[in-house]
Amino acid sequence: MRVSDKKLTLKSRAKTFYFASLFFSKEIRLDIEDLYLFCRYADDISDSSNISTKEAKKNLQKIKKEIQNNHSNNIIVKKFLKLMTKYQINSSTPLFLIEGMLDDLKEVNLKNFEELIEYSYKVAGTVGLMMCRIMKVRDNKLKFKGIQLGIAMQLTNISRDIEEDLKRKRIYLPKSFRSFKYKNFNEITQSINLKKTISQDLKKIIGEADKIYLNAWNGILELPIKYKIPIAIASELYQSIGKKIRKKKFDIWNKRIFLTKVEKIFFAIKALIKIFSEKNISQYSKLEKRINLILQRMNKSYCE
Repeated sequence: MRVSDKKLTLKSRAKTFYFASLFFSKEIRLDIEDLYLFCRYADDISDSSNISTKEAKKNLQKIKKEIQNNHSNNIIVKKFLKLMTKYQINSSTPLFLIEGMLDDLKEVNLKNFEELIEYSYKVAGTVGLMMCRIMKVRDNKLKFKGIQLGIAMQLTNISRDIEEDLKRKRIYLPKSFRSFKYKNFNEITQSINLKKTISQDLKKIIGEADKIYLNAWNGILELPIKYKIPIAIASELYQSIGKKIRKKKFDIWNKRIFLTKVEKIFFAIKALIKIFSEKNISQYSKLEKRINLILQRMNKSYCE
């Protein structure tokens, strides 16, 4: 894949997060851009229809080796390796990210909540942890909140991208969340009734995401103001996508659901009001403990 692609930018590929990133200082924003470019580059390899699964796996394995050896001639990976050194990012974190991308190369059919959290940690919780490193968060409890925010955002993405993922033979809505059976992925995309059933089943995954967003908010409130504002805005915007899906009666089939510029401004203001008016937000402690146990089984030092 070409690494000079001008479209591989935060502004063109992640408009919601780009809007929130504008509230970071210029230096931090540039580092976040390098982190994003690396994550997007790896994700594009796993999603590309222009290369074979075998070639995609080979490319991702190459990136994995470059991270382990701390050396690469690929400009995007090279910048990321510098970022790892600058912020002392443990190599196990991006390696979990790459593992998640490799999982995507297989036919995906998640079984339960545990598998959903494991996958979401790999591809998004790790990004939340690396963001914590960039913001120089030292407290493991706050890092765990950052990981939860990444997981919640991934659940939002999963809810919005159901149809796109089905075309790639991936279904991240776990079997334990489903009230339907199917023979193959094509049957779902061609059945109006199955689509309606999936829309109803999305209530659960968006509901779980909302709880995890609330758990993450208590961590956001403890951040320094220079980080609190952009992270609060990012959280509010992503959660609002899920709320918009709910408002649209979970119809994610006819049009991709996104926030308009006016909505982004409105929810950004709402986030600002929240961080200056709320000292503490009620938590779903049982859910948080459950997520912690799942991640500990994956890696006891997942917050490091």
